[in-house]
Amino acid sequence: MLVLRLSLIAVCLLTGLQSPAPALQDAAAAGLRAPFQIGEELIYTIKWDPPWYMFFLPAMEAGEAHLHLKGETEYKNGKALKVVLQAHSSGSLAKLAGLKIEDTYDFVVEPESYCTFASSAKIREGKRKRQIDIEYLRETRQLHFREVDEAVDPPQIKKDVIKNDIPLCVRDPFSALYFYRMAPLQLNHEQTLVIGDNDKIKEIRCRVEKQESVEVPAGKFSAWRVNTTALMGGLFKEGGQFKIWFSADDRKIPVKFEVRVRLGRVVGKLKLRGKNS
Repeated sequence: MLVLRLSLIAVCLLTGLQSPAPALQDAAAAGLRAPFQIGEELIYTIKWDPPWYMFFLPAMEAGEAHLHLKGETEYKNGKALKVVLQAHSSGSLAKLAGLKIEDTYDFVVEPESYCTFASSAKIREGKRKRQIDIEYLRETRQLHFREVDEAVDPPQIKKDVIKNDIPLCVRDPFSALYFYRMAPLQLNHEQTLVIGDNDKIKEIRCRVEKQESVEVPAGKFSAWRVNTTALMGGLFKEGGQFKIWFSADDRKIPVKFEVRVRLGRVVGKLKLRGKNS
C-alpha cells in the first residue's frame, strides 16, 4: 500500500506550506478574509495509475481521505482550532496489496495565523501501529518529535528527539493548506515556502502554471494548477513531482492533486464537500 501512503505524504509536502513571519504579518494587516468556514469537510478519492511498463495492470482505486476543519478547541489555556485528516484504503489496490490502512491525524493550530501548536498521528497500516506526536515550542524555537511503536507489548519508543533553530511559525501540512488558500492566486503567481515534514524542514517553490477546467466526482471546476519545485533535495525519498488544483473562485477549494513517482501516478479527486464547504 505504498502508493496510498505516497499520495497522502504528497498532500502533506505541498500543503505543509510555512510562510516567513513578514508574510504572515502582511496577511494579518491586510485583513484577509478566509475563503472557507469552520466545519468545512472535503472528501477525496485516491486512485493509482501504474507505470507504462506495468501495462497489464489497470488504474486502481487506492482509498479515500477526509479533511475536516472541526472548530475551536483549547491549547495551554488558550483558544485554538482543530484540523483532522482521516485516511483509509479501499478498492482494488487494497485487495491486491492485502493491507488495510486506517490513519488519523489531528492538528491543533493558532486561529489567527494557522501556525501549528501541536499534532498527533495514529497510524494503523496492517500490523504496523504507530503513534507520532509533534509539538512546536515557540519560546525556545524547538520542535519535539516522538514516535512510539504500539504494535508491541509494552509499546516501544522508536524516536524521541528535540530539534533546534525551528522557525517561529511552522504549519502542519493541512493548517497550511487553509492558510495558503488565502493567497491571491493568479497566473504565474510564485512563492518560495518552507514546509514541515515530521521532524524535518524543507523549502519548495510553488508556481501557478495555468487556469484550466477540471472534472472530479464533486463536479466541474475552473481551477488554478499549481506546480512545485524542491530547492534542496527531492520532495520524496523516492523522487517525484507534485501538482495541485485550486478552484478559481473565492473559495479556492483544492479539487485535485497529482503525484508522479517511480511507481507511476497517484491522483486524488474531490468527491464530496460538507454542508459548510
